[in-house]
Amino acid sequence: MENKILKILNQNKNEYISGQMMSSQLNVSRMSISSYIKKLKEKGYHIKTSTKKGYCLTEDNDVIFIEDIKNNIHSFYQNIEYYDEVTSTNDMMKINNYHEGDVIIAESQSKGRGRNGKSFYSPKQKGIYLSLLLKPELTVYDSLKITACCAVAVVRTIQKNYPLEPKIKWVNDIMLHDKKVCGILCEATLEMNTGKLDSMIVGVGINVHAYEKPDDIKDIATSLEDEIDIFVERQKIIIDFLNEFYNDYSKLSCLSFLDDYRKYSYILHQHITVYENNKSYPAFVTHINDDASLTVRYADEERILRSGEISIRKKN
Repeated sequence: MENKILKILNQNKNEYISGQMMSSQLNVSRMSISSYIKKLKEKGYHIKTSTKKGYCLTEDNDVIFIEDIKNNIHSFYQNIEYYDEVTSTNDMMKINNYHEGDVIIAESQSKGRGRNGKSFYSPKQKGIYLSLLLKPELTVYDSLKITACCAVAVVRTIQKNYPLEPKIKWVNDIMLHDKKVCGILCEATLEMNTGKLDSMIVGVGINVHAYEKPDDIKDIATSLEDEIDIFVERQKIIIDFLNEFYNDYSKLSCLSFLDDYRKYSYILHQHITVYENNKSYPAFVTHINDDASLTVRYADEERILRSGEISIRKKN
């Protein structure tokens, strides 16, 4: 019922809708409408109430409707679940027996995660926090292709909706003006006998709307709206991303995303510092290989970087 009320309010955003009209349309009492409105406010939706006019969903709300998403994405995505809050969508995906193409979307995460145990700040109605389950026919050595494919889908989605030029920081961050706007976390399970992937959870977090950032990330993180004052509904961004991702994932062996992965690279042909096993060394990125690994030059020798345990930082 809450979702039906939100749908009515969202269709008339910034306008008052009477409780009587909603009670008649939904065949419930006005007291029930009032109770549901209270619950929606407690969940963080900004709804103005007037004794004479009724209820008004203010312009700063960005509501996600799962049915609308389902109606506009490829049938590969069989099941989509939505939650007001989870610890993290990746953790949620691990709990039950999900199938390839299943998607979890959360309004917020209390313990959003990035690589190497880092946290991902996930405030309500400000970002996109989703995970999807894949079962690719790949070995662990080719698993970087999934992250690369996903990163390109994010970049294309941003460019489709905003006049911005995001870059991909190997292996899993999307950057705007040297700040992180999106993180990708891929977690795989392996078939021990074959070394092939059994399944992979792809987690994506995109900072969409502007918000007050905590001190520990305010100098390194940004949102799409911080970079340009354009409002785009998160629902549209989700639809575009899922379709973009499937377009390349469905023909992964063709590497149709690879040219763009190289084109939008943040670190190709750059001097970098590699941090590995509590040590660091300077290097120069010479190539992005077909498996999305890096070839770097260090001390007159070439090395291949493909391990997810290595973080790379651009030199100042």
